[in-house]
Amino acid sequence: MKATADKLEKFISTVVEKRLKDPKTDESNKECLQQCQEVYESALDAIQKSVEDVSSGDFFKANVDVSAFSTNIDTCDECFSGMTDPEFQKFDDWREVEIYINCQRDL
Repeated sequence: MKATADKLEKFISTVVEKRLKDPKTDESNKECLQQCQEVYESALDAIQKSVEDVSSGDFFKANVDVSAFSTNIDTCDECFSGMTDPEFQKFDDWREVEIYINCQRDL
């Protein structure tokens, strides 16, 4: 799950925050990016909670926290629905495969 958190943190800093600071980013995309930043940060909290849950042996709660992580990411996807963005698509493709592999392996 640490690798998942690291990848998410990197995506926030290299894509989301960079685009928020870019004056060329239009207002509707900025709103989506701000929403994504918020939900991605919530997703990071959910990952941390799931790590703590696993450490304490509470695998049911860890599973709930992993589900919260996925739900948070889906919220960002909904904002960008209908838009084609290669970096977000690549991240989403990774998430659909790797997050479940990494998180389920660790649970």
